[in-house]
Amino acid sequence: MPIGSFEQHGPHLPPDTDYLIAEKIAKNTASRFNGKVVEGIKIGISVEHEGFKNTKSLSPIEFRIRIESIISSFPKDFKLFLINAHGGNNDALVSIQKQYEEKILVLNTFKLIKDALKEIRTSKIGGICHAGEFETSLMLYLYPKLVEMNKLKKTDIAYIPNIDPNYGEGKLQIWKTKKFSKSGILGDPFHATSKKGELWFNFLTEKIKSLIENFMLKN
Repeated sequence: MPIGSFEQHGPHLPPDTDYLIAEKIAKNTASRFNGKVVEGIKIGISVEHEGFKNTKSLSPIEFRIRIESIISSFPKDFKLFLINAHGGNNDALVSIQKQYEEKILVLNTFKLIKDALKEIRTSKIGGICHAGEFETSLMLYLYPKLVEMNKLKKTDIAYIPNIDPNYGEGKLQIWKTKKFSKSGILGDPFHATSKKGELWFNFLTEKIKSLIENFMLKN
């Protein structure tokens, strides 16, 4: 099940970018396991992005209710793999997984991709946060017709090192995008390429498939 968000992603990406990425990963993964992709969560916990007209957000309680409503609709012997492409959902999903630890596996893309980001990226630390090099590269590879690079301006770039996945210790845990960026971009999409997107997508799908295989063996 793909889990995303609905929030501004600068002038060049659609607001449902996170869900679209999660959905592609889910479809690619399901084909290996003869699994079924179910419609997931398209509006996530996006309080850090509030204040932009293209942002919708659920409270953590509302988010959890929606997930548990979906879970309750499945038969008792189900296995559910949650492909989450939005960092704001992480804490709530980890809590849900603890409750259903033999039935659910949460796969958070930003946590899984951390090492591969470091190997491939060309932007400095701060260039991969939100709608920057990573997400724009994935969208250029997966949905090139939805990316409008011509709408970007150099003034849209916002390097915020201490929320970058490859930053060291002391990362910001709570922030508001409005404080750092008028465009809603936290990072540098000018470093994005379709080739990087392909490499990162393939890494993510193979990593997720391996984790699912291990989960199935144990459960």
